[in-house]
Amino acid sequence: MKKVGLLILLLLMLVACGGGDAADEPAAAQPAPVAEATAVPEEAAPAEEAVEVSAEVDVADIEAVRIAIVMPSTVTDLAWSQALYDALVRIQTEAGGEDMVEIAYTENMFNVTDAAAAIRDYAADGFNLVIAHGTQYGTSLFEIAPDFPETSFAWGTAVDTGSEMGLENIFAYEARAEEGGYVNGYLASLLSESGILGVVGPVEAGDAKLYIDGFVAGAIAANPDVKVNVSYTGSFGDTALAAEAANTHIAAGADVLTGSAQQVVGAIGAAKEKGVIWMGTQADQSPISEETVVASQLYNWDGVFSDIIKKHQAGIYGGTAYALTLANGGLVMSFSDALDADAVAAAMAEGDAIAAGDIDVNAVVAGEQTAVPAAEEAEMVYPELEPVRIALVIPSTTTDLAWSQSIYDSLAALQDHYGADNFEIAFSENMFNVTDAAAAIRDYADDGFNLIIAHGAQYGTSLFEIAPDFPETSFAWGTSTNFGADEGLTNVFSYDPRLEQGGYVSGVLAAYLTESGVIGLVGPVDAGDAKLQVDGFVAGVHAVDPDINVNISFTGSFGDTALAAEAANTHLAAGADVLTGSAQQVVGAIGVAKDAGVPWLGVQADQSSLAPDSVVATVFYNWIPTLLEMITSNQSGVYGGKSIQMTLANGGQQMIYADSLPAEAVEAAMAAEAGIIDGSIEIVAEPRN
Repeated sequence: MKKVGLLILLLLMLVACGGGDAADEPAAAQPAPVAEATAVPEEAAPAEEAVEVSAEVDVADIEAVRIAIVMPSTVTDLAWSQALYDALVRIQTEAGGEDMVEIAYTENMFNVTDAAAAIRDYAADGFNLVIAHGTQYGTSLFEIAPDFPETSFAWGTAVDTGSEMGLENIFAYEARAEEGGYVNGYLASLLSESGILGVVGPVEAGDAKLYIDGFVAGAIAANPDVKVNVSYTGSFGDTALAAEAANTHIAAGADVLTGSAQQVVGAIGAAKEKGVIWMGTQADQSPISEETVVASQLYNWDGVFSDIIKKHQAGIYGGTAYALTLANGGLVMSFSDALDADAVAAAMAEGDAIAAGDIDVNAVVAGEQTAVPAAEEAEMVYPELEPVRIALVIPSTTTDLAWSQSIYDSLAALQDHYGADNFEIAFSENMFNVTDAAAAIRDYADDGFNLIIAHGAQYGTSLFEIAPDFPETSFAWGTSTNFGADEGLTNVFSYDPRLEQGGYVSGVLAAYLTESGVIGLVGPVDAGDAKLQVDGFVAGVHAVDPDINVNISFTGSFGDTALAAEAANTHLAAGADVLTGSAQQVVGAIGVAKDAGVPWLGVQADQSSLAPDSVVATVFYNWIPTLLEMITSNQSGVYGGKSIQMTLANGGQQMIYADSLPAEAVEAAMAAEAGIIDGSIEIVAEPRN
């Protein structure tokens, strides 16, 4: 992953996020300088030291409880303090009201000495749970807790419960803010038109630093060339400084801003005034401006404090550290309906991968794990070419909506880019007969074409016989990995679409779409990329639900549309409510799916023109990178000698999803894409009868 240069401002004061402006905080006359950033985490307790509990409120059978909070800002700060206070109010409501859950609080405890006095007063007054909502209160808490052994205390963000000091009545809690930060950063890169993002941080510590580190890592994962400018104001609550920092970022070209702590009210105001979007964290900041605040990472403390209350009433007064994560629902991503749906789906897929453990954000931040940008987001680079002549021998037509059309369309796209005078295309269609195909291949070679593509595994024998006669002509064929090395050939390329990858993603999607638990697959023959599709598809379906029944039929033909239609009807009669299949035969099967109103998952070419409402997803073959690799090799004097694979990672396969699909299904499919690309998903074919 390409890195953006790091020049993070180091601050004198290290107060964890969740802190207020400490009494001895040095005054700041202007915002901290803007710096380009690549996140590098400081020493932090690993998330696995903390317990993850469900985020749901669970106060069944609790007794009346008194809870006090000492907080660095206010219960309406739209950030750190409000997130916790709102959670306690939800717990109170669920438990039956103020008679069951009494809540007292002391706001704006900037001064740690004053906060310590408030903590002690609440404990002395008999409150069952006293929450010191800021890391700066930890020293005081550890001094006070021994005097009240049957009072539970809690503090965060932290994982230290004081057990090493012999304390048994302290809970700790933390928010793994880097996770939602990564998702917000990923989305920010996709939304940015300028390629410049601005971050307004308070101090470089605690969950503020985690969030910003994650945001930068996510932004770079989506676009390695994005510029992320980070500034720390040195204050949690100075809204004027935050506004000034935001204006500095906007002046530098940022069109997406983010930041943390209660100071951001000022930054959001600046973003609103300049028409720049904002991504929030901790609490819902959209009440300031729904048009401006388009995405948020929300802290949901409900489950943590429900569990603390229950433990306290069971006689367990401390000793547990908790973590809010995407996996346990303690971190909740919220997005505006006005945002681009594809960008949101891509960002949510990253969140799903984080929740599943496929992406370790801190490992990405530290450079120990590489985040791979989605293939479709990678910019296509067209090399300079000398004039080239390419001939294509295909088993069907250039309009078959499948195997032949997919490669022809890519050639036509290259011709559009380079111009017909510099990029000549000739083709022979419907080459069912191998002898006729061989004659066409030889004729093209005699005519001086630079690259001749025999687009079918059935043409391999002929190709190997013809190639030695034309040593400076490049030949190509597939699907195959054999480029004639054993035969001594040096002018043959082979290509191999790894369709088990796209098949797996389609299988995951199909598992989310089926209601009957039965899916039908119409294959041509059990070989080549058709076989790979089946293997991957079944594996993907069963990765979601092993009990789903995938019925597979092979027609024995690549082009018999009537047989494919018959096979599709057989699947429907057996209860299938999702269909898929491959090769040019599927035109018949898609017609059946359209008439029955069931979704079709396509491969090779975009088949949506045939039935826009039925074709809901496609594993699209993008031949352009493969073709360019062969052409540039030929023009450099390397006429063959390699096998080229088409994968999700290199963009040879690209997933297309219809807007009508359920978001949950698309998110799962995109998470599968990400897992295949980063290697965390291994596709293992199931045995078939």
